[in-house]
Amino acid sequence: MSGSDQEEQHWRWMKFDSCEQASEALGEQPVLARWARNSSSREVNYLSAISLQGERNAVFGTLVSGRADEEGSSSSFFHFLLRDKELYTIGFDEEAIVAGCEKAASFFEHAEDADTPLDGFIHLLAGIMEPFFEGMDRFEAKLRELEDSLQERNGGYMFHRIVELRARLLHWSGLTRPIREIRYALEEAFPEQMEESRIHKALQSRLERMIMLQDEYSRELESLLLLEENLSNYRGNEIMKTLTVFTILCTPMMAIGAIWGMNFKNMPELEWKAGYWIALGVIGGSTLAVYVWMRAKGWMGDLLRSDNRREKM
Repeated sequence: MSGSDQEEQHWRWMKFDSCEQASEALGEQPVLARWARNSSSREVNYLSAISLQGERNAVFGTLVSGRADEEGSSSSFFHFLLRDKELYTIGFDEEAIVAGCEKAASFFEHAEDADTPLDGFIHLLAGIMEPFFEGMDRFEAKLRELEDSLQERNGGYMFHRIVELRARLLHWSGLTRPIREIRYALEEAFPEQMEESRIHKALQSRLERMIMLQDEYSRELESLLLLEENLSNYRGNEIMKTLTVFTILCTPMMAIGAIWGMNFKNMPELEWKAGYWIALGVIGGSTLAVYVWMRAKGWMGDLLRSDNRREKM
């Protein structure tokens, strides 16, 4: 355990590496020791606020944090308990966050120098959020790459790429949501301090900016999904149209071939010397007639255009 006692500011930040260590160190304070013991079984986001109790108001829970990069789930979690004059954390790994985002260090450096434990905790939340913004930058780069690819080649694999990006965006949204909930819990437990806190207003702005980015990217992905759906329907219609035209054009050939493929003994055409060429002429003429008729009806469309091999936007 490493602690920071700041006499001039009358608050302290107690850091613990494990729940067992915290429970042992806080054994003389039953409420805090029980919080440490209960935290040992929590590995997902959890939050609780005690309000309307005066100086005993508190906010405690578990927050998923860490690098949380786009390549995999490297997230970690830590437990916290914030009271009027104390901040307790268990398993908070500052180095893991800073290793993935050096900008987060500037927020953590000011946490212990804050005027109140509330401001110190908000500094921690702001630092934890910094990797989210870097993740959004990487996400935007992949989104722009996908949009450029969609303009050039829009094969079926694009759907899977869009779904993959959508899943990543949900991942980032899931990491942001608990911090938003914590901010509301802080307002519930410490309304007066939150009103006076400047860093709280900065955190609110950061949350609004993050929410704005996620909403905008979500709308872009929805538009891309709609565009991909329309392109898929178009490709499907073109395929069905091609098969239909091919079938109709081949109908005379198949019909005449079926007639002269019969095994009746009395078929005068079989004795004709020019029967073979006559049959080819009938097949070719009827096929051409069907093609001209469909062309006149406008049913061929742009099916036979040479630049229709690949959709390009």
